[in-house]
Amino acid sequence: MGSIDDNGLGGHYAYRASKVTMNMFTKSLSVDLKSDNIIVMTLHPGWVITDLGGPNALINTETSVTGLLDVFNKADMSFNGKFYDYAGKERKW
Repeated sequence: MGSIDDNGLGGHYAYRASKVTMNMFTKSLSVDLKSDNIIVMTLHPGWVITDLGGPNALINTETSVTGLLDVFNKADMSFNGKFYDYAGKERKW
């Protein structure tokens, strides 16, 4: 919902704006902390079966968390300032 590139539905203005704000914060922080070798990235957990995601979501919490931990553990400075999903795929902002 925070992707400008992947917004084909419109609506949800406040929610989308909060996600875009987080994305810009992440990108700016990644620039500021790069010289300290600190990796800053955004991770997308996927559409998860939870109270928020609902019963029709695509993945369960174990798949999401396991994937996010895998991305986190593989991260090096090439991940800095980027956006990845739980499967390790780089997403467009």
